[in-house]
Amino acid sequence: MEEYYGVITLGTPANDPASDQTPAIVKTMFVHYPDCQQLSIWLPQSGYNYGAVRLINAQTGAVVDERPTSHRLSGEIKVLWDTLDIPPGDYTIEMDHPEGWKHCITLKKYEAGIEPPVEKSVEVPTVEEEDDSEPTVYRDGFGNLMPNEDLILREKAFKELAVKFSRRIEYEGTARAGTITYVDPERRIRFSHEMGGGNCMFYIDIPTETEWEAKTQTPLSSRAEILEFVADTVQRQQASSCRYEIGDSEIGYYYRS
Repeated sequence: MEEYYGVITLGTPANDPASDQTPAIVKTMFVHYPDCQQLSIWLPQSGYNYGAVRLINAQTGAVVDERPTSHRLSGEIKVLWDTLDIPPGDYTIEMDHPEGWKHCITLKKYEAGIEPPVEKSVEVPTVEEEDDSEPTVYRDGFGNLMPNEDLILREKAFKELAVKFSRRIEYEGTARAGTITYVDPERRIRFSHEMGGGNCMFYIDIPTETEWEAKTQTPLSSRAEILEFVADTVQRQQASSCRYEIGDSEIGYYYRS
């Protein structure tokens, strides 16, 4: 997979068709680091209620990427998108809703090393900031210390972000048979793979839902996201001419008809 490290700017989200009766995207955010980048989109309702999400080249109208919105979810309402494989250019992101409307976001990716034009700043009144160098201490009615939920949530968010930015796939063996390993800062999960037959190029053996926790030492709630990352990454790196299907006990890669 070729990687493009240019920064991204986002336009204001809109709905098509525009209507006060349809919910709007809550928030968008692009995070850029020297070796990775990520686009986050917070939806107004469960991402499982949506249809497809697609990336469209604004100049040609060609669909660059399309998949179910649920395949890009991190949790219930947050879409998490690794944007390193998006080449420089102008794009539109569309997210379909079964009720007939869709979210639309314009996106521009710059060449690596090129900074977006700086918008003219608007002078605003100076507001004296509170000193928050020390975390707030909470106590109950008896004076006992209570957990600081803000700090707990912040630490959890940083931990999840570190996992998503550093995870990768390792390969062992040959094209006929071998091992594919999912790696992140907290775990290594090994899956065996074998060459397929007929229209199947190869398949990866995966634990079923009932076997998952015992075989991977990983919560069942993480299974779908990990398998989607494995399936998508392996497709981009090893089987770009194939489509994949995630079944109960295997991920199959099939030649496109």
